[in-house]
Amino acid sequence: MELYQLEELAALGKYGTISRAADECGVSQPAMSRSMRKLEEDFAVPIFRRTSNTIELNDTGRLAVEWAGRIVSMVASAKEEVRAFDRRRRTILVGSEAPAPLWSLMSMLSSSEVQNTVAGELRSRAVLLDGLRNGSYRFVVTTEPLNVDGCLTVRLGEENLMFLLGEGHPLAGRRTLTFSDLDGDNILLYENIGMWRNLPQEAMPRSHFIVQSDRESFEQLVMRSDIPSFATDLIYMPLEGKVAIPIDDPRAHAEYYVLARKDDQKLLGRFVHGFRSSFRTRSSYAI
Repeated sequence: MELYQLEELAALGKYGTISRAADECGVSQPAMSRSMRKLEEDFAVPIFRRTSNTIELNDTGRLAVEWAGRIVSMVASAKEEVRAFDRRRRTILVGSEAPAPLWSLMSMLSSSEVQNTVAGELRSRAVLLDGLRNGSYRFVVTTEPLNVDGCLTVRLGEENLMFLLGEGHPLAGRRTLTFSDLDGDNILLYENIGMWRNLPQEAMPRSHFIVQSDRESFEQLVMRSDIPSFATDLIYMPLEGKVAIPIDDPRAHAEYYVLARKDDQKLLGRFVHGFRSSFRTRSSYAI
């Protein structure tokens, strides 16, 4: 009895016909019919009612379908748990609601934990917390201090958004700006900025946003054009001919907290100082 046969039997129970189940499983109808005959032989009891034109599950077959579904689900769970354990052993996976903390943390972790692979993901809070609980993430960054059973929370730092303007822009000499100051202008915007993604359109409804999903293309447009864009004060990357001006609006401010499982307390303790240090640099980086 093979796992693929149980998967096909579960599909047959779900979709009702050999033809539909075969399509869903990506096999031919004759191949699935042969597979079901072999499975029935392995059970050593009839699980189908057959006529000249049809085949359908009998009561015993429906019980077999229930067990097939359980086994397939258990195997999938076992694979995921084993893979998650292996990723956890070999990889420091960091998740965040916003991109800038992820860049800082991954850079710091990569230089400090050279024996491990470091990877980062930008995800919603629900996905991050689920991943932290099941061990997929070693650290997650959120915008609020959260009480999560079995986890530790440390304040990480803060981020402030700025407008990035060309030196010749009429507002380039201002000390601060508001969203309304540039509302109506064309604005360059990077697509993958997590929780910040909807703020520009909400705060600047009259502006036209030139959205880029490719990071390299976006950076080239920022450097080569005079179109305003946004910047963060978390990452140091000065851009020639550009001026970063803070946005005077509470919506442009975020605080960050890093969460880790309690069994990672030792690892978290080693990096707390590095985490906080990585947030003390204040310059501009286009986002």
